[in-house]
Amino acid sequence: MGLNKVLKVKSDAELLSFMINQDPILSNEIDLPVQGQSIQPIGKLIMSNERYKNAFLNTINLVGLTVIDRNYWENPWENFANKGQLRFGQTVREMIVDIANVYDYNATANDPENFLKNVVPNVYQYLHEINYQKYYKTTTSDEQMAMAFATEGGLFDLIEKIIGSLYEAYKYDKYIVDKYQLCRRILNGTMTVHEITDYANKTTREIVAEMKGIANKMSFRSPNYNPTGVRVANNFDDLILIMNTDFEASMSTDVLATSFFRNDAEFKTRMALIDGFSTHDTNRLKELLGTQYVPFTSTELSELAKVPAVIVSVDFFQDYYYALNNDPASSTEAGLKKTDFFNPETLKRNHWLHIWAVISTSPYAQGVVFTKDVTPAVTSVTVSPEEMSISAGNSVQLSSVVATTGFANKGVTYSITQDPETDPKKKASVDLNGKVTIPAGHMVTTPNKNTETIVVTATSVFDKTKKGTCTITVL
Repeated sequence: MGLNKVLKVKSDAELLSFMINQDPILSNEIDLPVQGQSIQPIGKLIMSNERYKNAFLNTINLVGLTVIDRNYWENPWENFANKGQLRFGQTVREMIVDIANVYDYNATANDPENFLKNVVPNVYQYLHEINYQKYYKTTTSDEQMAMAFATEGGLFDLIEKIIGSLYEAYKYDKYIVDKYQLCRRILNGTMTVHEITDYANKTTREIVAEMKGIANKMSFRSPNYNPTGVRVANNFDDLILIMNTDFEASMSTDVLATSFFRNDAEFKTRMALIDGFSTHDTNRLKELLGTQYVPFTSTELSELAKVPAVIVSVDFFQDYYYALNNDPASSTEAGLKKTDFFNPETLKRNHWLHIWAVISTSPYAQGVVFTKDVTPAVTSVTVSPEEMSISAGNSVQLSSVVATTGFANKGVTYSITQDPETDPKKKASVDLNGKVTIPAGHMVTTPNKNTETIVVTATSVFDKTKKGTCTITVL
């Protein structure tokens, strides 16, 4: 049973009947409770037999994976963020192919050997590796189990104590980590930003219609809505509108149905809520992410508060779970592994829930962030170091800091200037990440000098007028 299925039972007797029917040991050897009958005699039978008790605990695990219609919370992003299960040794290699290059016929018509030349397809790939290995733990006692059969509602309470706290913690943590990733992508400028101008004076219908206009554009092949510039398109039905709760509350069903969604059913499947882009459980995130967690500054939170919604494709989140038993047929839901251990000295039982996962986002998936009262702009580009010396046969890694407002893209492209550029002996190069290589074959030919100066330029991809440079002296 999946986390998205709901088990609706009204009494402990109904719940116990369901649990007994799920395990062959219990169903073959224990009678179901009769309506109106106390479940205490069945509880005594289960507690007095270790075999029955273990079977009962295994059934609790199953019930814990089934959402009981009680006080449980559902992750609103699970249906599109969860991409499935992996076995040990597997990694997620995301690949995408850009459209083919175009060539001018007349430029090659007189080249009889041009057709023999190979053309490498524009293939991009990104490796998502396991980065989330956590476990949750709680303790119960045989006394608690026995009491569960003695009072009405006791079985519900037992499941909440044994399973509820474990699975609810897992679902909550999954949500806040995905939310953190999304907000970091927004702040890092790796999502396309669309400013809704004059936001305060527009009607909700006008705002949602503007969002739909962007979604329409995302259904055409374009390099404008993903950070790598690959020409990607998505079916309109594969785009998810994530709205903060305040923005969603301001819209009526009529506005949603006529401006973005065709009907109420589509609204429920293609809309997801977020409890604010600027509110985060920072203490919990520190525990979950450790050194990978970068705290939000007050300025960043202030900017995130001006985001009413984002649109992402269904492939934006790349969340996969490892089948910890290396067998999907015997593994629990989504790679979760539940174990327990009875301590005969304390008469208490420890319960663990383990989760190993890849929690990531795609650099190729489309994503647009909507802002109000914030104009995206790049204010400066700085390259570090700005000056340095290096001898031929070595390399150096440069870094760039792009100061922005309004979530403008912080990406840069690197280029190198050599004097003269046409001299074939000048072989210095810079890669996409800013690594400069001066091979041993690079010759210094400046007359009467033993050094040469080259310039590496980092140009903003958002605003090509904003640049930073590093001057390198080649010895």
